[in-house]
Amino acid sequence: MLRLISSNSIEDLATALASELDRHKPANPLTPQRVLISTNAMSRWLALALSERIGICAGIEFDFAGRHLRQLILELDGRLPAGHRDPWDPSQLRWQLAQLIPALPQTELWEPLQQLWHQGPQQQDNGLDTQRLQLILQLSDTLDQYGLYRPQMVRRWLNGESVDGSHAPLAAHQQWQPALLRELAQRLEPSGIPHPAERLLHALEQSRQRSDPHEPLHVFGLSSLPPALWKLLAQRASSRDSPVLLYQLSPSLDPWGSLPPSHHEEGDALDRLERRLLHQGHPLLASLGRTQRDFHWQLELIAADLQEQFERQQRPAPLCPEEAGLLQQLKADLLVGRPRGEGLPGIEPPLKLQRNQLNLEVLACHGDRRQVEAAHEALLRLMAGDPSIEPRHILVMTPDVARFTPLVLAVFERPGRSSDPRHLPVRVTDRTLRQRNPRVDLVFRLLALASSRLSRDDVLDVLLLPELAEHLELGGLTQPQWRELLDQAGICWGRDGDHRQSWGYPAGDAFSWRWGLDRLLLGLELSDGFPEQEAASGEWGGLAACNQSLATANDVLALHDACSRLFEQLQALSGPLPAERWNEQIGSAIQQLSGGDDEGWQAPEVYELLTPLRDPEASGLALDRAAVVRLLEEAEAQQQGRYGHVSGAVSLSALEPMRSIPHRVVVLLGMDEQRLPRRDQRPGYDLMLQRPWRGDRDRRQEDRAILLEALQACSDHWIATYNAIDPRSGEERNPAAPLSDLLRCLERSYRTEAGEPITTWVLQQQPPLPPLTAREVVGAPWPMDQRWPVDECEPASLEELQQWLRDPARALLQAHGIHPHRRGDESSDPEESAPDGLQRWTLGQRLLNLGSERLEANQWPQQRDALARRGHLPPGPAAIVSSDQPWQRCHALLAKQAELQDADGEAVVLMSNSRFKPKRLLDGWLEHLWANAERPQQTLLLGPMEQKGEERAAVWTLPAVEAQQAKAWIDDWQQWREEALQRPIAWIPELNWQLLSQQQDGSLPGLSAQQLKELNPPGRNDYEWPSAWLQLLGGEAPSIASWLEHPEAEQLSLRWLLPLSEALAAGGRQL
Repeated sequence: MLRLISSNSIEDLATALASELDRHKPANPLTPQRVLISTNAMSRWLALALSERIGICAGIEFDFAGRHLRQLILELDGRLPAGHRDPWDPSQLRWQLAQLIPALPQTELWEPLQQLWHQGPQQQDNGLDTQRLQLILQLSDTLDQYGLYRPQMVRRWLNGESVDGSHAPLAAHQQWQPALLRELAQRLEPSGIPHPAERLLHALEQSRQRSDPHEPLHVFGLSSLPPALWKLLAQRASSRDSPVLLYQLSPSLDPWGSLPPSHHEEGDALDRLERRLLHQGHPLLASLGRTQRDFHWQLELIAADLQEQFERQQRPAPLCPEEAGLLQQLKADLLVGRPRGEGLPGIEPPLKLQRNQLNLEVLACHGDRRQVEAAHEALLRLMAGDPSIEPRHILVMTPDVARFTPLVLAVFERPGRSSDPRHLPVRVTDRTLRQRNPRVDLVFRLLALASSRLSRDDVLDVLLLPELAEHLELGGLTQPQWRELLDQAGICWGRDGDHRQSWGYPAGDAFSWRWGLDRLLLGLELSDGFPEQEAASGEWGGLAACNQSLATANDVLALHDACSRLFEQLQALSGPLPAERWNEQIGSAIQQLSGGDDEGWQAPEVYELLTPLRDPEASGLALDRAAVVRLLEEAEAQQQGRYGHVSGAVSLSALEPMRSIPHRVVVLLGMDEQRLPRRDQRPGYDLMLQRPWRGDRDRRQEDRAILLEALQACSDHWIATYNAIDPRSGEERNPAAPLSDLLRCLERSYRTEAGEPITTWVLQQQPPLPPLTAREVVGAPWPMDQRWPVDECEPASLEELQQWLRDPARALLQAHGIHPHRRGDESSDPEESAPDGLQRWTLGQRLLNLGSERLEANQWPQQRDALARRGHLPPGPAAIVSSDQPWQRCHALLAKQAELQDADGEAVVLMSNSRFKPKRLLDGWLEHLWANAERPQQTLLLGPMEQKGEERAAVWTLPAVEAQQAKAWIDDWQQWREEALQRPIAWIPELNWQLLSQQQDGSLPGLSAQQLKELNPPGRNDYEWPSAWLQLLGGEAPSIASWLEHPEAEQLSLRWLLPLSEALAAGGRQL
């Protein structure tokens, strides 16, 4: 007996299951009752639901339907010994294909397959690169699907025929597939294990002949199964003593309309019914219900075979009251297949709804981040309006879980956790093995690093992983300190000169890891006094020592040992290697780099991940590194965790079929046409793709049905978001096709109070993230009202005060133990022949320290080579190109300095190779005041200046200041520094200087507005806010207008910059 129990409520189906379990209790209390489910999420929810209904969920065994039925096939067939590997399993068949395909003769029959095999560059004739591996993975899966969905076709192939599923002869270019299957059967014949299609057909024959009694089998919430497995279930149910109860979640009582299909109707007749449904049925069922109709059609076939052994039971649905929300009204119309429309004969008119009945929303957003923010805001509004809604009642699903997981965690979970009313805890249910296990993540990191240039940051990121850093004793410094140390050593990329040469770079160790580490080791024994002393004093064997104060000798030795171990393992992982050698090398690398302390659970998962490499059938096959990565990615996908549903937090899950378990609130993120429906990954030669049958798995139809599942899973409020505007180009985008179908259905079927389409309420255009404007500013565009107290602050030294004055926001972060973020472009490349501004300034300061004598033309080449040996210049001819202009500039500045000192032997000259801009002038002004606090004296600021396209040395004179006045200004800065270490202040030198120049209308003393602008010229591009300020503001910069209008900015500009402007005007400038 097969009983079909259907409902449009999964909670109602759980009640029916509880009743049936209670009614069919086994005589032996130790005998478990078996329930077949589709996903782990469903088993978790169902266990809790049964506990609520029957008191306790005990003696119930949940199993996956596909796994249970495959095991049933093996039991009925009996030709695969227990514990024996199935050579036809895709995980085994792939290696047979890898050995068979290269051995095939070069004939016309095999030409299509040979073309696929020889695509792309090959490094070895008998090995596997990633393209070939992908081919055999696809082939093994395709042949496996043939056996499951086309068993009769496969039987004919094995008997020598070359036909398709309809018994029609295959075209010449397709006949390689049956020939390949026969070749595989011949290779596997000694095993004595027939093809899975033969085993399936034999199991069906055996099932007809057996009538052994079985305990009732409950199949819950299944919406898709291969036809042959449906037939196997039906044959099991044909016995009166082996009941099968099928619990079907169906959004509609009649998915085909008023005239259900006959089981005799096929082909054109079913297509006519589809077209009729499209024009006369409910539009949402017509567009999204193909999967349900295929399910219904297979049940009709089963009912025709079982006849009186088939029983239907439709659970009664409660009436939908008029005041129910839009979501409930839509479900009620779907249930009875009631189409609505205006002016259409025989169709219900559109239903008018009140505003308070709107519980279905579609949010059109600008970008993925905005989608998450809009969904978060909508959820907070819901929870504020209905305090009974808790985070555990919310399900968030997305087709792109890898993209949206970090965004959801960043937006939903707040730093204050439960003390922040905007905080919503999140539980990610689809965590990959890499996300759960650090050692598995290390495997993939090492394989990626082995094929890289070994850049400084990439290597450092791996070395400082917690499981490596502890074992390799690299805990002496923080990550920023290690990065600074490597910067000082000049390490850029490449293991050594040979490795750099393999990437097409000229031979030479400079800027490689070996070169930089050797410099650090030499620095432990040799002191480099250059440039104060001659270069040779700090060199040995052509290598310059690197003296640094960050790391101890033990730190340097630990780094050297860690890098030696890492590079040794990476060289071993460069491949190609036989599969078994890959297994050994990866295991050795993990052991050598992270040790054996993994708390007992990480290593077994790594061992399981490497199982494909230990397969005896793969022995001797050479795999390149990319193929190993692809193989391990495929193995990891099989172990992806799908647990964590029904927790106390918001559930974040992948949008997959049969994953929508009941929640009060359901949110779908990323419902864009680029993401859904997803592209079918099957290869073009797949015969099932070319000639599909009803009941075949169709990924695009499954993605359409997902929307119906998500609607059925929601009881209170349903939200979907999509990108209506491309955040980069500004072009309009469409929602995903299923979501578009939903919007069209709502527009046709429901109306607002004013008679407008309900979509005017449902579809809500979300504003992009607006920049702050002056009108929006209340007080300040930053958290001025927040204070972070610090311990008693000691007076700053001159250098500390200068650093603080350049960037108070960075000093504020550092004072509270927060590492300022680095922009992606902040890391300079010392090998660049066209250095950036910071590199030019740093190089210029080093050249000034050399002095005028060593910058003479006859001395300069030796000094340039010494700078290159220390990593201050790129190697080879690039050193001449990058240093020529700075050398000429510094040579002219030193000559000007000598001229000034000859004119006045007591003159104080502050020389810098940077041009006169606000930060440079403030540094000089502060140093001038610091000196005048001891004894009044004038100061000369010497630096380059461009005039009429020519660069010349210029001098600004700062007049002497009374000691008392100088001390007062310094004390004022010290007090403001103490204040600024507890809250942000309105001080950014360039912007405050800009504000002063705008206010200079002639009424203020000091430089004119034009002179002020010349000393602070605008950049070529938009203003880039200091990274520390962006960090304080959460990544969103205020508008410059809002900054300039803040009262504190004006106050500080007049307080600190106006005295400097007066001094510059009084002293004047000389060229």
